[in-house]
Amino acid sequence: MLASIGVLLISYEHQYRGRFYPGVVIAGEHVGGKAYGDVRALFEQRAKVLTDNGLHFIFENGKMQQAVKVPVFTAGLTPDNLVAYFSLGNWATTIRQAYNFGRSGPLRHRVAEQIRALFFAKSFSMSGAANKEAMQSLLGRELKRFFTAAAPAQFTWDEFAMVIAPEKNGERVSDEDIFDAVNRHLAMFDAGVIRLEVKTEAPNVTAAKLQPFLKLANDVARSTRLAFYYRDARWRVSGRTLASWLTLKNDREIGVDTMKLKNFLAKTVVPVINDPPRNSRFEMREGKLIEITPGKSGNVVDVEATVARVEKIVYAVQKSYATNNDLFLALVSAKAQINPAVQIGTIEIPIETVEANPQITKATIDNYGIRDLVGSAKTSFKGSSADRRHNIAVGVAKLNGMLIAPGETFSAVAGIGTTTEEEGFVKEFVIKDNKSIKELGGGLCQVATTLFRLALNAGLPVTERTNHRYVVSYYGPGLDATIYGPTPDLKFVNDTDGYLLLQGRVEGDEAQFELYGQRDGRLAYVSDPVLTNELPAPDVGYVAAPDLPVGEVRCSETPHKGITADVTYTVRYAYGEIKEQQFHSEYQPWRRVCLVGLNI
Repeated sequence: MLASIGVLLISYEHQYRGRFYPGVVIAGEHVGGKAYGDVRALFEQRAKVLTDNGLHFIFENGKMQQAVKVPVFTAGLTPDNLVAYFSLGNWATTIRQAYNFGRSGPLRHRVAEQIRALFFAKSFSMSGAANKEAMQSLLGRELKRFFTAAAPAQFTWDEFAMVIAPEKNGERVSDEDIFDAVNRHLAMFDAGVIRLEVKTEAPNVTAAKLQPFLKLANDVARSTRLAFYYRDARWRVSGRTLASWLTLKNDREIGVDTMKLKNFLAKTVVPVINDPPRNSRFEMREGKLIEITPGKSGNVVDVEATVARVEKIVYAVQKSYATNNDLFLALVSAKAQINPAVQIGTIEIPIETVEANPQITKATIDNYGIRDLVGSAKTSFKGSSADRRHNIAVGVAKLNGMLIAPGETFSAVAGIGTTTEEEGFVKEFVIKDNKSIKELGGGLCQVATTLFRLALNAGLPVTERTNHRYVVSYYGPGLDATIYGPTPDLKFVNDTDGYLLLQGRVEGDEAQFELYGQRDGRLAYVSDPVLTNELPAPDVGYVAAPDLPVGEVRCSETPHKGITADVTYTVRYAYGEIKEQQFHSEYQPWRRVCLVGLNI
């Protein structure tokens, strides 16, 4: 009996050698019994279709339709200024995992997996992902004329009095519906059209609901103003502006539009008051880690507390006004601080601030036993645009002072966070459909490349790294890294026994990072890149640029040949073990592009 089972198992293994076991499904495709090479070729072709053609959307609004194409990426005027809208993930790894299903572990475990797949199927999805902020930006721009944005009713000054601008219904497709559809298509490697129905969006604040508060809005516009103060500084808001900020909190309650108030504070108050904390800076001198710039506490505007104070006063004024219908009495009843000249009716609001302490000081490195410089790296960005320089400085600042625990995996994408304008990043020119547009993205690959080289110099295992699509003159081939959240990312592991402190700064034309911790005797070696498969650069391309003056021509950097680079990274540990990593990079040829101005 056992002999018969053994013969069956051997026969089964022989039958599916080099083939997927029955019941294995990859991205909706039943691949059981198919040869590994044939399946890989199938998905390689699907990946090519998605890479070449992108994702195609059709937004339907009754009988009207709007088609939008979302490419994998758009390129700027430098090879590293790419805006990635989505990625296909490491699909080759998914195929390998599916092939290995039922082939790893003890015999009993392998047989159980094979039987389970045979009766219940085992599905594997691709790991593609949308870059949400970039895709939202593109779709928002492409659909701007197709969608009518919903607009709530609001108070506005009309020459002689406050009036109510009526609400307007809008149209939209929810972000949740969009990205659910995108994720399904990427998980299935489906290049088919994504059809989404546009829905009517009715604003909650209507003219009818605002009407009972119109007299209050007019009294506020004529008889009140707001004054924020901090020490000797004052910021005044006219009664008309304050009245235009009033909106419904619920059907019976008026309040302040917090977004309008926050925007006002961000543009006027915050830049004057904010003095952010500064981490200590360190330097190795004569073998010792010395604090060269002590950390200092800072003072920042507590925007939420300031907004809450304004809302509290407005609520109190409204509540009293509803009873006596007299704004002055309402202000007094609300116990607002009024200027001595009562008829002026100024509501004075102190700006709330909080003290913020530095994250890293000398006490920090003493507590964690940080005493050595374990690695450093710097890269040049000489010749970069002002926007790119700005983004590099913002990205470096977000990572400066991070502590990496023993065993922790550092992620550049997670450390930098969202790359939105709200987070301080600015847009650069990129080229889409032979037109120049502005998108976020430029500069962060400089940060990623510097971090990659830092990890190599420190002898740390690099667990995720993707090279640029083209050779970048700032870095050369083989030792670069690109990031664009959520993927690709740059990740490395702190496999030392102690904490590592990451410090970064921008000096002149250089981005610099250092890692401080405890040296453990490891030595790292990085080979020179081995270059092969050289490909010629394409011809120059010309693109219309509506944002540039007529006759002005702005060109990208010189063209680059395509090439393949292979680098060997070796770490020799103090106890004798040697570990190697291979970094294989394939670069496409880079075409010189010239923007030709059309703006009269």
